Amino acid sequence: MISKSLDREAVSQIESLNINHSQPLLISDADEVILNFVKTFEIYLKKIGLYYDLTSYALFGNIKKIKDNSPIENDLIIKHLSDFYNLHTEEISFVDGSIEYLDKIQNELGCQIIVLSNLPHHNREKREVSFKNKGLNFPIISNSGLKGMAIKEIAKKQENKIFFIDDISANLLSTYNEVDGVKLIHYISDKRLEKLAITPKEVDFKAKNWKEIYNYIENEISR
Repeated sequence: MISKSLDREAVSQIESLNINHSQPLLISDADEVILNFVKTFEIYLKKIGLYYDLTSYALFGNIKKIKDNSPIENDLIIKHLSDFYNLHTEEISFVDGSIEYLDKIQNELGCQIIVLSNLPHHNREKREVSFKNKGLNFPIISNSGLKGMAIKEIAKKQENKIFFIDDISANLLSTYNEVDGVKLIHYISDKRLEKLAITPKEVDFKAKNWKEIYNYIENEISR
């Protein structure tokens, strides 16, 4: 049985995956790895008189009113995030190089690709549509919280190499603690956020762009 720490919807999605465990597997986050979440969210915020103060990586405490620079309450941030995903999930733009190199990782390197994204379950189909509109037909798993347990379940029968990309250090460390043998890649597409983050020593590779991600995976698979 899948761990009870995963909610039923995540369990159902993971159980429905069709994975060839003899092939290499890439599990990738979406926001700030494949998708320009922050840049699109900033456009939404500006329209309602708010901005994201990028003095730290956190959302809470950093969403502020344009008129007086005062932070809004956490429950309002949660509401705005929910409204944003409900209204704009299909409109979030793709990171430079992500479409090209995901296609190459799949078709040239023979990697299976799964997107593991922390977004509300009811927005998952909208995210699938946005990917399919770009020719990216990957399974998308909607998750909440740290990702280590979900990756443990996805990869529990994996016989070949496995890679995981995320922008959030806590998700990489969670995976390091839960799953043996995963090659951890730290990548933050927004350079403003990249300057605010520290890459944990447990991470195998810190990437600056999708070309570097491709080259790293290619080198690891060829070993």
